[in-house]
Amino acid sequence: MAQFIKLPKSTTDSSSFDLMNIGWGVGESTSPTNTTIRVFVYSNNVNSYDTDSLPAFTITMSSAMSDSERLDMVNNIALAAQEVCENPNSTPTLRLVGTKYVSSMAYAGT
Repeated sequence: MAQFIKLPKSTTDSSSFDLMNIGWGVGESTSPTNTTIRVFVYSNNVNSYDTDSLPAFTITMSSAMSDSERLDMVNNIALAAQEVCENPNSTPTLRLVGTKYVSSMAYAGT
């Protein structure tokens, strides 16, 4: 079953967004750099809990985030994932931080 989180391009344009398909849920989200968030998602064709082998989305923000903004984004992803898993027919919108906007989202595959 597909589950989606709306990923708005900016804090002021919620009508323009991508959909992040989190499949069976989010395994882990990290911020490897100060401009990116990496979200590892479970999928029905992955039988391992090793996050290195899980499909991933890479979300690139418009500019560098502070350490607290990076933490807020990771927490916001966790909250949106929890909401969509508790309410399968919902499509929550990921809250962005500060004045940042999403410059790109790429599906990294496995």
